[in-house]
Amino acid sequence: MEQREAEAEELLKEYESLAAEHGVAVETRLAHGSPARAIIGAVDDLGADHIVIGSRGRTGVGRILLGSVAEEVAKRSPVSVTIVRPET
Repeated sequence: MEQREAEAEELLKEYESLAAEHGVAVETRLAHGSPARAIIGAVDDLGADHIVIGSRGRTGVGRILLGSVAEEVAKRSPVSVTIVRPET
């Protein structure tokens, strides 16, 4: 678990650096548990008024079996949500 957390922290640092290269300030957090609950819970903590979330674009059985974090966030979020899908 500690190794996975360290890997995640390193990845988040890379994303912060990439954003900074493009003049964008970001705040990253590492959370445990349900991703959708953690994202929605961060809205109040951060004072956010909008969520932008990526989606893998799964459809059909894969989406039914695996669920969709983006869909759950969009349904339960107290603020507006933009879902960004991969290019096809």
